Amino acid sequence: MRPSAVGEARLARWFHCADPVTRWRFRARVSLVAFAVFLLVPLASSLDAQSVERRTGTVQAADSRLPLSGALVGSGGFFSYADSSGRFSVRVMSDTALVTFQRLGYRTLAVAANVLPSIVALVPQPTMLDVIAVSGASANDLGEGSALATSLVRRAEVATRGGSSLAERMEGVEGVSLQRMGEWGSRALLRGLGGERVTVMVDGARVNRACTFGMDQGLSTVDPATVERVEVLSGPGSTLYGSGNIGGVINVVTRRPSSADGWHGELRAGGASAVPGASLGASVALRRSRFDATATIDASDYSDYRTPDGRVAGSAYRDGTAAFTLGVAPTPGQRLALSSTLYEGRDIGWPAMVGAMIPSEKRNSLALDYGWQVGHRLVDALSARTFIQRLDHHMTIDMTMPMTSSMGMPMSMRSQTDARSHSITSGARMQARLIPTARSRVDVGADLTLWDAEATRWNETQRMTSTGGASGTPSTLVLRTWPGVRVSDLGLFSQGELAITDRFSTTAGLRVDRAGRRADAQASVSDWITTGNVGTRMTLGGGFDARASLGWGYRIADPTELYGLALRPDGFLYRGTPTLLPETNRNVEATLSYRARDGWGGAGASVTVFRNDLTNLIAPRLAIGDSVNGRPIREYANVSEARLQGVSASTEMGLSRRLKARSTLTYVHGENQVTHSPLATTPPIEGSLAFRLTPGARERWIELEGRAAGRQDRIALDAGEQVASGYGVLNLRGAFSVTTVQATVGIDNVLNHRYRAHVDPLRLLRPGRNVFVRLTRPL
Repeated sequence: MRPSAVGEARLARWFHCADPVTRWRFRARVSLVAFAVFLLVPLASSLDAQSVERRTGTVQAADSRLPLSGALVGSGGFFSYADSSGRFSVRVMSDTALVTFQRLGYRTLAVAANVLPSIVALVPQPTMLDVIAVSGASANDLGEGSALATSLVRRAEVATRGGSSLAERMEGVEGVSLQRMGEWGSRALLRGLGGERVTVMVDGARVNRACTFGMDQGLSTVDPATVERVEVLSGPGSTLYGSGNIGGVINVVTRRPSSADGWHGELRAGGASAVPGASLGASVALRRSRFDATATIDASDYSDYRTPDGRVAGSAYRDGTAAFTLGVAPTPGQRLALSSTLYEGRDIGWPAMVGAMIPSEKRNSLALDYGWQVGHRLVDALSARTFIQRLDHHMTIDMTMPMTSSMGMPMSMRSQTDARSHSITSGARMQARLIPTARSRVDVGADLTLWDAEATRWNETQRMTSTGGASGTPSTLVLRTWPGVRVSDLGLFSQGELAITDRFSTTAGLRVDRAGRRADAQASVSDWITTGNVGTRMTLGGGFDARASLGWGYRIADPTELYGLALRPDGFLYRGTPTLLPETNRNVEATLSYRARDGWGGAGASVTVFRNDLTNLIAPRLAIGDSVNGRPIREYANVSEARLQGVSASTEMGLSRRLKARSTLTYVHGENQVTHSPLATTPPIEGSLAFRLTPGARERWIELEGRAAGRQDRIALDAGEQVASGYGVLNLRGAFSVTTVQATVGIDNVLNHRYRAHVDPLRLLRPGRNVFVRLTRPL
């Protein structure tokens, strides 16, 4: 027998005899090796020897004709900065290579090297505070003035992915995990953290929840049809975005008017099978010279979704969104914009909690933004904004629980809860961008955020016998769960970047906050908080780049943790603690990336390792010997420390002129540092691999995507977690156009696989095979 055959036989016998955990680990290692090979494939695609030429010129502002120092000029992986006189010199791979000019406050310009003029004029585009400024055009860009990674989910990706919620359409982005609470209310986790440990903003305005226990937190009230792009800032907390950035920042940028003059619009519709229902929407925009206006309206109606086991009762919902933006440019370098959004959800099912329902959920916002591209040699730009946002939440719970009387007779207790709450988040922000030298820029500013919350929760209980007869007098308990709470945060910040050479730059930021909180009949409490970050970026040559960063962030306790008093279905009464300290963290990460512009559409890869240490973690603990109306109490306290560490990676490459591939991989290891036990809600290893074929016309494509997650046996027993099996699903989607109608069709979970993600509620399965169609038609 051949030696190789003997080895194969021994391997087969070992694999057959090994226990399931060992076999799973073996498969995981093989998968990691395969992913590593796929990660290295792009490197081989760019080994063709090519001549390198150099192009020179001057960058200036189109309106003032003044030189633009610090403009980023790049081509094919080579980058340089314009000096104080606007002069640049950049290497290009060929005459047909594109040379890209980028500078915050000006429109990005791309010109072929063979027609590059000696003077390049950039058109002003005032800096607004409703976006996170990014540089580059890849899927993993960098935040301007920092070494922090910024992932972008663009409108085309949001529109072509399955799922009815925005969080579902973000699944598969490097470092992002999905926690699906039902058809409504899905949440995005960044490297294992979610909730208020991740700052969620809509057009730069912070979204604070209105539900006492966070049923409406995050992205629940954002219709995917209204999204222009989603910016995900992960890693060490940026000093530009205050409380809650210990896990990262998610900023949803809504649709913008076209840059061309005239009328523009769109009609859109969609439907699905496993998520039965439909969505309809329209938008219209007008631009006349320096004036622009945009209006959008969207509505959805979905019934209970289907899993391979059948219908999930109590998961239906319907909602609608209307938005309006009015903008004016007094001068080419200035812009003033007023925007408003109205969202309302009705009859929202919440299958994650038995008997729970949200009859009404509303979010109304109003914002005024101003941006001025000054173009002075020192003061480059000024920005300001003020906003107010109100959320109203109405929740009901109807539960019947079996009991036994003191005489041993079987009984049942019916608990009916009606909870109404609202929160108002308002604030203002001012920011200036300074250009001390041609190779440096510094953002300085101040912001104020006020979070006002009020909630009253009624709970009525009635005992009944097993035959339906009443037993005892119904009792009613009224709790004011948020007693006129105000949480304030006033911060001063600065974030800057210095390009020491064309290949090496360093960034640093510092933020000082005065955080306060008060409630009715409670003394005011305040804290001073100092955070910051430092990082470096280096161009290594040959398409390779490296970056490293260290940062500190914080999170102020929310109204429930500070002053809350509310019952939960687990039978405990949860009570806040006004003297809670803010949560803080220290986050360090390093990234090695590669990008090649040649070949079939180029290639790219990145690997990031990270470690996030959290202190003063807030969690409920049992108040021994304390009770209210006979109900035991859990009170919030700074009881824990945690560490999350892991690795994330992504690749993208052209396999041919019409076939492209991309992949992502994320692994997070979470541990409670006090008990040395697994941290709750930590996702297992997750990854995706997709191939897209574009036959001819750009509007036509077909994509096959596979997503998989490993078995999660590192569970938090004290949180009631259970071992979650690994899973793998296939998704198929494509797009084509018929006359002026663009159609996107797809099948999620093609094989109708039965599965649940570890971070999902227990016994709540993901949807089965889901066929969806979306249509858009320009006006």
